[in-house]
Amino acid sequence: MFPRLLLLPAVTLVFSVSAQAAGEAGGKPVAVIFGENVYDKDLVAPGGARPALDPASMERAKGEGLRLRVWRAVFEDYARRRAITPTDAEIVSQIEGHRRLKVRLDAERVQQRAALIAELKSPGLSETRRKAAQQHLDSLNWLAEFEAKRAQELRDPAQRKIQQQAERGVAGHWVRRWKLNQALYREFGGRVVFQQAGWEPIDAYRKLLEQYEANKAFVVHDTAKRAAVYSYFAHRFIYADEAKARYYFEKPYWERTPEEMKAARF
Repeated sequence: MFPRLLLLPAVTLVFSVSAQAAGEAGGKPVAVIFGENVYDKDLVAPGGARPALDPASMERAKGEGLRLRVWRAVFEDYARRRAITPTDAEIVSQIEGHRRLKVRLDAERVQQRAALIAELKSPGLSETRRKAAQQHLDSLNWLAEFEAKRAQELRDPAQRKIQQQAERGVAGHWVRRWKLNQALYREFGGRVVFQQAGWEPIDAYRKLLEQYEANKAFVVHDTAKRAAVYSYFAHRFIYADEAKARYYFEKPYWERTPEEMKAARF
């Protein structure tokens, strides 16, 4: 639990500033996030950045905009308080893990391409299957051509340096995300769900948000928009069992072998 003394003294200031800003802006804020007033107009994309929406869709978009603001502020504060940041060794480890994965996937694509070429030579192949196989082969051929072209470009030292910097940036993002989720899981426990970006400690997310809201780190005055802040938890998820969740957060997944991950049913 965060010490309430760190947050409660700011509450009076937050509300006094809110009242003053509301008078100046001609309206009340829909929320206050770490002392910053957020108005309804702040949740609308600049003109031209979003196609015209019907009123209901616009409200949903505003609610999602507020959810993203609240979540970003809360998770960033949590990471800052616990000094969650990727080390150089962790970044290197993630890059090496990604490269090992790429080598394996490249080898699998070579095998897939050979199998498709052989299959397309079969006279008994149905037209439907032939079309699907050809489309798959075309995609693999395009990807191989792209990779060959990129490899040629990376022979230029300047391009290679840019690539390495981008690679470190992406690796740092994934390391930080995993460490943040690991810290939340260790502190709060609960269920873990599968998402495209990896496994998330979903119950820990909710507990963290509720804790911050209880300490007035964020206050949402609009009932519907407050519900939107927690709307993520209404999704239908695929949950990991407890043993699988513990395994995932014991050690970075990119440091495990494919055999280890398969044995753990990942």
